[in-house]
Amino acid sequence: MKTTEIKMALMTLLPAVVSLSFYLLAKYTAFGKLKNAWKQVIYGLAFGGLAILGTEFGVPVSGATLNVRDAAPLCAGLFFGAPAGVIAGIIGGTERWFAALWGAGYYTRVACTIGTIFAGLFGAWLRRWLFDDKKPSWFYALAIGLVTEVLHMLLIYVTNMDDVANAYKVVQVCYVPMIACVGLAVMLAALVLAVASGEPLFHGKRKQRKIAQTFQ
Repeated sequence: MKTTEIKMALMTLLPAVVSLSFYLLAKYTAFGKLKNAWKQVIYGLAFGGLAILGTEFGVPVSGATLNVRDAAPLCAGLFFGAPAGVIAGIIGGTERWFAALWGAGYYTRVACTIGTIFAGLFGAWLRRWLFDDKKPSWFYALAIGLVTEVLHMLLIYVTNMDDVANAYKVVQVCYVPMIACVGLAVMLAALVLAVASGEPLFHGKRKQRKIAQTFQ
């Protein structure tokens, strides 16, 4: 059990570590001078790779696999740009589909593939249309992570309507750790970026511009 908790904790921290690394690269190295289109591709590939790690290093528990995969495309879309989120979601979702061939699990194959792609699209849509192309605060990041993973759990039911009893068992094992860890992962990434850029954690209605300017 301790091994499971350690692995989930590490996977929860990874999106924040990658987000901070990109922030520092954009601010202090020549990476920040690249055209935004190239940076979007790089962000997307990196967070897509992180989503793949979420699949491959998931924790098998009672026939289900605990993971924090959806946090990667969410972070890409919310904090680095809509194109990055779409790219990361497609990479992570496509790999999850094929990962069933080497043990990721057929039962949740469709739900997890759709869920990961949706996470990238959802993060991209929210950044572009709800947050005016700026990074959301940690509170919104937490809420978005939680809602996204709740929808992922619902997808397991929707894609297994002919076997609801077993779907319930899978969700019963997964929903608490996965919803909590995805929410925390996205929230931690938002907190790390806010602290690194010197933005206040409680800012009311003040628009956050510094991070958006750094990444674009």
